[in-house]
Amino acid sequence: MRKAPAITVTIALLLAITLGAAEQPFLTTDPATIIAMVPPPPADDSPAGMADLETVLQLQKDRTPAQAARAERVSAHDSLSMGTQVFGPAFNEKNLPRTIAILTKATNERRPVVHASKRQWNRTRPYDRGLGVEPCVKRQDNTSYPSGHSAASALWAVLLGKAMPEYEILFMNDVRETMWCRVIGGVHYPSDTQAGKLIGTIIANEMLRNKQTRDAIKEMRDELLDFLKKNPDAKKRAQTLLEKTASK
Repeated sequence: MRKAPAITVTIALLLAITLGAAEQPFLTTDPATIIAMVPPPPADDSPAGMADLETVLQLQKDRTPAQAARAERVSAHDSLSMGTQVFGPAFNEKNLPRTIAILTKATNERRPVVHASKRQWNRTRPYDRGLGVEPCVKRQDNTSYPSGHSAASALWAVLLGKAMPEYEILFMNDVRETMWCRVIGGVHYPSDTQAGKLIGTIIANEMLRNKQTRDAIKEMRDELLDFLKKNPDAKKRAQTLLEKTASK
């Protein structure tokens, strides 16, 4: 396995800019330590690499309008998206200002680490290989491995799952949808999304080692429980999803 790069001044500056001078970070682990936990992508000419490409090509061939619409929705995700999928449109900044602020802060702290990992592996996007892959979502201006969308989704699922373990399975279902939709969209290989899930989970767990993050999770739970009391339709929606998941 290739060694991950040492922490650079650039990453440190990005983290400082993202967080602001007055706010303590959730993530204090050396980014190089996190990146070193992610295995390299498969070589293009390896069996795994060829399977990656074949999956993208076959999904593109069989892609339906409904699947393309799902991929487009996932492509536009943000700190609200996972909660909205589980609890509905009432999951918003007006009703949950502290929860959204915490998720946004965690998302912003994740970004420089994932971008550094992308630079480390420098994997070409499926549509940039000249093999006929046409994405149905916006093309990205960075590299393919790991998937940033999958990393963000995994991060949200861990943090929301800690705050609301009653609905953890629903958050994880949303991670899987994100991963698959990035492949359906033609912008990632399956191994990109697996690596994204891995690095997002690692980042979340490293954040949870810090008391500030754990305290933030308690704040989220208090706010979310109050939100569900005031928004019975949101709770009913989540309960219905749980019942459907259990019946499968």
